[in-house]
Amino acid sequence: METGKYILNYLIPQRCMLCGDIINEIKLHYPICSECSNNLLQLDKNCCNICGFPLISESTRCLRCRDSKFNYISNVSLYVYSGNVKEVIYQYKFQHKKSISLFFAAKIADIIIKKYPDVIIVPVPGRKIVKKKIGWEHIDLISNILKQKYKLPVQKILTRKGSKAQKTLSREKRAENLRKNIKLRKRIKKLPEQVVLLDDVFTTGTTINECAGILKEAGVSKIYSLTIAID
Repeated sequence: METGKYILNYLIPQRCMLCGDIINEIKLHYPICSECSNNLLQLDKNCCNICGFPLISESTRCLRCRDSKFNYISNVSLYVYSGNVKEVIYQYKFQHKKSISLFFAAKIADIIIKKYPDVIIVPVPGRKIVKKKIGWEHIDLISNILKQKYKLPVQKILTRKGSKAQKTLSREKRAENLRKNIKLRKRIKKLPEQVVLLDDVFTTGTTINECAGILKEAGVSKIYSLTIAID
């Protein structure tokens, strides 16, 4: 099997989508070389203990979280949503480069194993119109990889109706739209006590907070959030 991959890589070398160099690592099944992967802008330790946004002068909470209440305990993001990180997410979500899911799943699995062992992963449901259009949905695909390849506990507890993209709405309208369209799946017999919500970009936190609110009302006691990037 590895010999076949080596031959294919030799005949049709895969190039890094960021730097353009040929990817020599046979085991990499995504179009990002190790050097570019290591150079993506990661978050340092000095972050808000609620939303995870990098702090400048604040000690523990950023200004937008200081006087607010949330349905989740804390959010952890892998990267800052800028530069090459923004480009990789764009290529994945809007240019439909499906193999990037393997890259994100590997990074997410590492955080889950270290920070949230035995906590149930609950993917934030995407718009069904996206899955209908291209045959897959980006967070759903990553969660499938986490379950199948990394053997992590994933439960698709939430479902979503409606087709309007959240980015076109104000914060208030986002919350209203989500509250109306995101629901618990039917036939869920027992909810876990602890969950970590999985989503792509943490912007205002509205999506995570509304999903957490639904789970909290249903009886989930501890709700965390893990996102690929924070804006």
